[in-house]
Amino acid sequence: MRNGIARIFSIVLSVFLLASGSTALAQDKGDAEWNKLVAAAKQEGEIVIVVPPSSTHRDFLAREWPKAFPDIKLSQTSVTPGQQFTRISVERSAGKYLWDIVFTGSDNAFQLRDGGMLDPVRNEFVFADVKNPETWGGWDAAFADIAATYVFTSRTFLKMPFYNAKLLSPDKVKAEGAKIFLDPVFKHKVIWDDPAYGGSGRTFAPVMRRLLGDEGLRQFITQQVVFTSQMSDLVDRMARGQYIMSLGPVLTNLLDRYRNAGVPLDIRPLGNTPELGAYANTGASNIVVMKNRPHPNATRVFLNWYLSKPVEAGLAKEMGEDTRRTDVPQQVEPAQQRLPSVKYYDAQSEEDTPAARQAQELIAKIRGK
Repeated sequence: MRNGIARIFSIVLSVFLLASGSTALAQDKGDAEWNKLVAAAKQEGEIVIVVPPSSTHRDFLAREWPKAFPDIKLSQTSVTPGQQFTRISVERSAGKYLWDIVFTGSDNAFQLRDGGMLDPVRNEFVFADVKNPETWGGWDAAFADIAATYVFTSRTFLKMPFYNAKLLSPDKVKAEGAKIFLDPVFKHKVIWDDPAYGGSGRTFAPVMRRLLGDEGLRQFITQQVVFTSQMSDLVDRMARGQYIMSLGPVLTNLLDRYRNAGVPLDIRPLGNTPELGAYANTGASNIVVMKNRPHPNATRVFLNWYLSKPVEAGLAKEMGEDTRRTDVPQQVEPAQQRLPSVKYYDAQSEEDTPAARQAQELIAKIRGK
């Protein structure tokens, strides 16, 4: 009953926010500069972006963008994270400048920046609230790169392992704490979205190394873990009860299709404390703007629409990932919210990139790859 009420409240909240946002955008339409920009974007007629593999993100944009700008076509393409830099580099070497915006992980974003392929993101901001650093908790917090210039992170949330509470007692998790990772109950029963492929499991590499140490990580990988190169495979196998624990995407909303089909599930976050593997993450919400992009005006229109309060609130709810906007309350369930005064490791900041790569190299060595 509570879940039903919560779901109804969520729908009402989303409708309210989107309605409020429509009013805000209508006010902006009265601004001459904005009207001129939208007119120029309509002349271009299209915005071309690289999006994360998540169908939730893609479907949200496909549904909401035409409501706001029916005269500007939105073209979305998913490129495997591990192939993004190589593909874009090859295209540009051939004189093909195909993309306006790329949503990606921070590692790919830094590679694109270092390859001289990006323009500063803040130069594209038009709306007063979007341009205000206080909206995002300060530029240093909102950007993944040290210079706070090229890699804008629109969302931030806690990532953590998930487990099947029908196969593992929550009391056992509470009693063992971090020791649970090396418990024999997990022998070949932990599924990890392969960090070698740069997907949702990549950032777990430095987290598990920090948590278990090198020898503990070796034991965890050789005795407990089975790797998969497909995030969808991880979701399916967890839903079917083939594995007890997963390291990869936040499963909360990804399991909805099983719940909606009547599958009885009890898959929970392991815990929202660093001792149980919880850490700060931005997923693939890192936004980069391509240099020499084909639709510069449509790029600006899209970014300001995307970062507006109603769109950020609606997308955060659907993705199960909180927006960085300080004027939108946390929307994830309490078990996945940050605890006050707790410092969480940020595996996607540029400062921590060397540690992340070292952890990936160690895992590859342990696996003999």
